[in-house]
This record gives sequence, structure tokens and C-alpha cells, in this order.
Amino acid sequence: MDETRRAILRWMTGVMEARTWSAGAWARRAGVTATNLTRFLRDPVLGSVPSADTLARLARVAGSEPRFLDDRAYPPVARVPVLTPEQAHVFLALGRGAGEAFLAGALREGSASILLDGAASRRAFALRIASKSLNAAGVLPRDCVVLEPLDVLPPRAGDMVVTVGDGTVCGYRFFPPQLLPVSTDPDCRPTLIDHAQVAGVAVQVVRALKPS
Repeated sequence: MDETRRAILRWMTGVMEARTWSAGAWARRAGVTATNLTRFLRDPVLGSVPSADTLARLARVAGSEPRFLDDRAYPPVARVPVLTPEQAHVFLALGRGAGEAFLAGALREGSASILLDGAASRRAFALRIASKSLNAAGVLPRDCVVLEPLDVLPPRAGDMVVTVGDGTVCGYRFFPPQLLPVSTDPDCRPTLIDHAQVAGVAVQVVRALKPS
């Protein structure tokens, strides 16, 4: 089997296993004919390879695409959506599978996004900081912070976490039982973890040099 077929097969079987989709269910979501998948899956060596249009439709609903480049030569990258506080509240109320589908849908619908130089979970997303709660630690208002939810990356003492409130997004250091600001703003005060909605643990900060 050549490397192109192997990459497509690895991607297709991986998506179906992760999403618990059958070929038919995936095809229906993508609006393609199921035989375009089943012929190849039954015989990946000699079967017809799905067309570029079919692969694109499948990729859009899966939230991923085949990787044709050697991972050893080209490190993995990931794209995560930048959510609004309202979207973050919706996502955090969803179960694991529904949450992943919500984030994939945000990317398909053209949400602002961040390309990461490295891997991320299917539940990673970004929020734009809206306060000075960590400005003394170098995180400024309007910075985008990439987060992994707590069920993916449990916080440890000293980690940076981000909370979402009623239209607010704040960053803190995690020191149970409190969240501590690192700020020059005297109005930024510690808050009890039990009184805040922690959206996730920060893994990367992205700053635009010029406002868009």
C-alpha cells in the first residue's frame, strides 16, 4: 500500500473509532455517498480512493484531515477556536462528545481560531482575556489564552487558569482554595475556587502585535 492510501486509511479509521461513527453515519453527516467510503475501507490497496471533494466534505464534519506528511519531519499542528464568553458557557455545560462536536462546529462555521505549533486535545479552545488580573505576570487584556479543560488537564498549584463570568474572562494563579491575581490593579482580588467557573488550564498565550 502506498503512503497516500495508508494516510487516508489511518485517518478514516481513526475518526470512526474516536467518534464511534460507522462509514454510513459519517457519509450522511458529510453529504456524500457511503460507497465512496466503504469501497476504499473494504480494499484500501486496490479500492477506489475517495475524491478530493469527498475527502474535504468528510474532513469538515470530522474536524480533522488526513496527514500526508511524515510526522517525524513535520511536527503536528492543531487549530483551536477562539470562543466568546457566551460560547464558553455553552461548551462547559456539554458532555465530552457534544463538547468536541461544538468546537468542531465553531471551526467549520468560520470562528476566529489559533493555529498551534504542536498537538492539542479535541477539547482545547481559546479565550480572549478581558481583565488586568494577570498583567503583572505578562498576560494583558486582549491576549488570547489557549486552554485545556479541567477534565483533560487537571490544574496543579501555581498553574495559570482562566475563569468565565457574565461577559468577563479573567486569569489567575491556581492556589487552592483560592485563585490569586498577579496584577497591578488593586481592584483585582483573590476569589474562592468554589465561587468561580474555571474554564481550563492555560497552555499557551498568543498576542497580536497590531489590533485587527
